[in-house]
Amino acid sequence: MCRGFKTVVFWGFAFLLALTAWPSSLASQTAGKGRLVGFVFGEDGSTPVVGAVVVARNVSTGVLVESSRTNDVGAFKVENLDAGIYSLGVSSALGSYNSQDLVGIKPDETAKISLALNTYDRDAVEAARAVAREEKQRGESRVGKVVSYAPASKEAQVVIERGLIQVGDRIRVRGGATDFSQDLKALRVGGTRAKMCLTGQQALFTVVRPCAVGDAVYVVCKRGVPPLFLAPLGLAAIVAGSVSLVTIEEEEPVSPTKPPRIKG
Repeated sequence: MCRGFKTVVFWGFAFLLALTAWPSSLASQTAGKGRLVGFVFGEDGSTPVVGAVVVARNVSTGVLVESSRTNDVGAFKVENLDAGIYSLGVSSALGSYNSQDLVGIKPDETAKISLALNTYDRDAVEAARAVAREEKQRGESRVGKVVSYAPASKEAQVVIERGLIQVGDRIRVRGGATDFSQDLKALRVGGTRAKMCLTGQQALFTVVRPCAVGDAVYVVCKRGVPPLFLAPLGLAAIVAGSVSLVTIEEEEPVSPTKPPRIKG
């Protein structure tokens, strides 16, 4: 029997097991809402993590929804999700973990995903936590840095290193000789007007003052509350072969290595 077939059989059985463990699932699900189900594993991608909570954040509205705690096989469910695109995080007894990938949710449909918790280098974690504490005190979170600035057009090209920025955000640009804040009224991604720019992409927008290459870009946190898991213990990585994600607007599959395109 080939390895690929064994993998398919394993995941099919595992998801059936998870669904049968939740007999009240259909009764508690609201019509018109979506659902996310799956598993949380350790670094080996197969050892269940018990008692973890998966947090899903709607990237458009910022609404957070938490899953049930994972059971003895690592299974979780997040119900009654509005249609949209979600970033994920996992909170466990060991610490918090962020996922670099996004999940699309459609009404009355179920997305399935499994996550493996990979721990970063401890020194890197402590350094990140120190930065996060400083950011929290300032009520802002670093999202990227300036990679080019055109004085004639007053436009800055910014690479998004973590999280996202979107139209309407209050941002701060800070560097050696730079320090100013502004409301983000418009931006372009790949030459096209867009509502948001995701991790790994580059945003182009007009700035109210001159800036320089290398200047840091922050999102001023709404109500002074930073995004979740600014200093995670590690990465919640998608387990290869476990993903059955719904499609986003343009009916293109969400890739574990490429953020979905968002229409502006």
